[in-house]
Amino acid sequence: MNEQGVVFLFGVLAERLGFRVEALQRGFPDCEAKRLIAPGVWQTVDIEFEYESHNFRRHGHRPDGCNMIVCWIHNWPECPKSLEVIALSEEIKKLAPAG
Repeated sequence: MNEQGVVFLFGVLAERLGFRVEALQRGFPDCEAKRLIAPGVWQTVDIEFEYESHNFRRHGHRPDGCNMIVCWIHNWPECPKSLEVIALSEEIKKLAPAG
């Protein structure tokens, strides 16, 4: 998998995760979405997609330029607290049926 795979998988899972994608772009941040935070209450979030979360730093992105990283693997222990990280590899496990 790669970053484009993360974008595709997020698109497939967005509704189940409580998101509605509003816009995608090539520049930083990659995505503007709405996130359901309470019944009928949506919050705008700016998302950067990365295969591995530490690539955010490697690519020189500013932490104040978005709200969230959506990745496959969260491997950036020093990630700023201001950035929420959603690791899709972990979210998939939660969605898988037991047994």
